[in-house]
Amino acid sequence: MSEIKIVSIDIDGTLINDERQIPLDVKSAVQQVLAQDVKVVITTGRPLPGVRNILDELGIVGSEQYVITHNGGLMQTADGSQILFHAALDLAEYKELNTFMREQKTYIQAEDQFAAYTTNRLIHRWASFENSLVNLPLHIVNNDNELEHVEIIKGIANAESDDLDNVQANVPTSISDKMSVIRSTANNLEFINKDASKGNALEALAKALNVDIKNTMAIGDQENDYSMIERAGLGVAMGNAIEKIKTIADIETATNNDSGVARALEEYVL
Repeated sequence: MSEIKIVSIDIDGTLINDERQIPLDVKSAVQQVLAQDVKVVITTGRPLPGVRNILDELGIVGSEQYVITHNGGLMQTADGSQILFHAALDLAEYKELNTFMREQKTYIQAEDQFAAYTTNRLIHRWASFENSLVNLPLHIVNNDNELEHVEIIKGIANAESDDLDNVQANVPTSISDKMSVIRSTANNLEFINKDASKGNALEALAKALNVDIKNTMAIGDQENDYSMIERAGLGVAMGNAIEKIKTIADIETATNNDSGVARALEEYVL
């Protein structure tokens, strides 16, 4: 029997294919793993409202299953009843970030557990796409001070890929020294608490469940998956992963369009 007790799986480019569907053999493999009393933890940049449909489809439900959201800013039970790990930005940090984005003429929004907030009056099309994708209502506020009582889990900038490349290259050390700067997709640049990462959240869950980190497995494809793939006992890069992820992974599986998650689960867990 496999020694893997926790499997952490990214969504976009990993669990789902390019048609944004969970392949039937991936769904079957996940459900077989769950039946062996192994925790399957969906680990994503999305908030909980944006992942509930996936959790329901896979049968990852209730207070004894877990989900990692906001790129590790939150780790909670699948039903949302208990938060086991969280790390937020403070308002002063977000104000500095928002000022920088205005200078860059780039859209940015703050997110808490259940909503997004922006001082921008023109909503970028990629922000509209993202908010629709993850079922996150957007509130336009007059200034940052209106966010005083919001727990900001992350800031997310949205732009065309080339424009975001330039923004990312120009992030000053005054910001990057205070918060982690990660690219989750070509059109998303995210800013989170230094203590927030998929790897830290996975480690916190392993500790809470009294599981040795060497008995964990992490599967992903993008820069925001780096920490969990590096930290897990078995780090798995998708066949479509960026080279940075393939370099640090222990193994490489098939692409998301060839059910790479199922192949990895079948070989190393089932």
